[in-house]
Amino acid sequence: MRLPLLTDAVRALSFSPGPQKIFGGSHREDVTTLRLAERPELPGGTPMSLCNESSPTDLFNVSSVQLSKQPLYMDDIFDLNIYGTFQGTKTWTENATLTWTVDCGSHCEMYGNPPGETPGRSMSWDFCRLHDIMQPIGRDKRNATCPPVDGRALATTAVWIPPLVLVHPGWYNATVDAKTADGRRIYCLTAEVCLRYQDPKDEERYPKGPWSNCTWPR
Repeated sequence: MRLPLLTDAVRALSFSPGPQKIFGGSHREDVTTLRLAERPELPGGTPMSLCNESSPTDLFNVSSVQLSKQPLYMDDIFDLNIYGTFQGTKTWTENATLTWTVDCGSHCEMYGNPPGETPGRSMSWDFCRLHDIMQPIGRDKRNATCPPVDGRALATTAVWIPPLVLVHPGWYNATVDAKTADGRRIYCLTAEVCLRYQDPKDEERYPKGPWSNCTWPR
């Protein structure tokens, strides 16, 4: 398990947000932004839910999600622990990818975007590079190879919330979508959350708005 490189993140997501318009550009067409209350949160006490595109045939059938710390703030590093069951791994193709997409979620109009538009940024990495996969769960036996084998598993990936990329405190919609090279979905998780700086002094340089009073998770 490795943290995405800072240079990768800046190259993939770099932007300079204005006070009312956090994102520019267009959202990836194959990932539908979650709207609040469309899907129930997964067990585990996090704001994470399955994506609209998720299905029982996904190669990793997610049962619960845990975060190594909460609440989360800008510049935090944490572990995303995903529990579930792998299936159909005998036909798993090499070069699977993990794609993170960040957009303005259900607050896009508040940030000055035209109605119906959900602009955002995406970045992708090698799935096996970013995951530690433990099988079987609870026996401290890590899978020696990736892809994993069929059966229960804990997939852990480290995540960094980069202030150089997100910059502005406020509401963000984050989606993590894993697929094989031939396009089959491994898993897809999404959440809309409030991200702020832990030290209130770090927020004094940003203009006030409705986002100024948001709290984790929303």
